[in-house]
Amino acid sequence: MGNDHFIDFALVMDIEGLHFQPHRPDGIEFKPANDERLRIILRPTDPVEDACGHRLGLTCKVFKSLPATEELVFFVHSYNTQRIIAKVADNVSLPYKRNGEILIAEDGSYIQGFHPRRHLCPPEIVSLLEEAESNLANDANRFISMLRWRQCCDSPGEVVQSQSLFWRVGDGDYPLAPLEGGTATEGIFKGMFGIHWSETHSNDLQELWKINEISEPLGHTLLREAATLSTESPRSSILILYTALETAVKIHIGKIVPNASWLMTEVPSPPIFKILRHFIPNVHRNLGNEIDFWVKLQPLLTQVQTLTELRNKVAHTGKIPEGAGSIQEKIEVVSDFLYILDVLDGHEWAKSLVSSQLRKELSWPDPTDKRFIIKSMSVE
Repeated sequence: MGNDHFIDFALVMDIEGLHFQPHRPDGIEFKPANDERLRIILRPTDPVEDACGHRLGLTCKVFKSLPATEELVFFVHSYNTQRIIAKVADNVSLPYKRNGEILIAEDGSYIQGFHPRRHLCPPEIVSLLEEAESNLANDANRFISMLRWRQCCDSPGEVVQSQSLFWRVGDGDYPLAPLEGGTATEGIFKGMFGIHWSETHSNDLQELWKINEISEPLGHTLLREAATLSTESPRSSILILYTALETAVKIHIGKIVPNASWLMTEVPSPPIFKILRHFIPNVHRNLGNEIDFWVKLQPLLTQVQTLTELRNKVAHTGKIPEGAGSIQEKIEVVSDFLYILDVLDGHEWAKSLVSSQLRKELSWPDPTDKRFIIKSMSVE
């Protein structure tokens, strides 16, 4: 039965809204240097017809070994190799029948073509599957979110469309684990800026991965949600856009002035543009970190003030006033400030991910991978 202390799991996820740039039929593989039990593979779903995954999506496979008891290992071995459920749920009696047909016999063996659902399994197996699914999904989401954050890839906030869990004991294939729920509904979402991968990109991600508490900041995640809603629900987009900036600012303040974090959450704070204009540079100055480039951000701060006023009008009236301007421009302003806050948090690489105009103003480096601008026409 192989190693009787671990169960190997594989989580297969359908990813839509991300793609490789340029095409990469073999995909990429990532093995964290600080976790030898984890391996993540990201590949085009159809490497022949769509080698970048733009049309048909990507497939993410997460492989991980989790510690288990001898009893759990025995259950998985019997289930996979002998088609036997060594133990069933307390509320299930054997033989188990459906429409008069015996699906699981008295000895726990189940018939060919029948795939037991989790509700038939004992609670310790259900807990094991839920833990494994959550554990591997967290690793996959962290990998994808850090990848797109590190490279400023365009994508929806949620890119996982469906997922399936597989397990095994020892070597060989990964049989499908008991399913939970029904078939997932799939949709297609297209991104603009895809994943680049080289030895440099791998090394970049390795450095971030070593810091256990690091993942894509919440502000960036909210920004993606606002961008996704910008066409179909512009009012919601504006509200979430402001929340993304507000969240990022408060989290940053909590990092540099831990004692002030409770104040930012419990007491109504000044408008974000005032905090950005005065409070943040003053706090950094008092900590001995003069932000020399802050004076050059005045035009950007003015746009944040405009966004604040727009957000208040939308929140109070439910309407976007005429002449409010492009939401895409406001998305770029918020994105710029989120990456500026990343720079203040010590992420020097974030300098290359602000907008091109701001990079010129601040003499910050250009990104390694260029962004392509695609103009599209909608058809009613």
